Amino acid sequence: MSTVTVQSLERLQHSVVMENGTLISDEPPPTGDGAGPDPYGLQLRN
Repeated sequence: MSTVTVQSLERLQHSVVMENGTLISDEPPPTGDGAGPDPYGLQLRN
């Protein structure tokens, strides 16, 4: 089983660390900075 670690960053951003890489999840503007895919979009992709 894979391990995934999620860490809260600033302004609703999250760092998602998996065994094959790291990505930043963020809310779209104006709520967030749009620095990465939004959390709901990530859930729908799985």
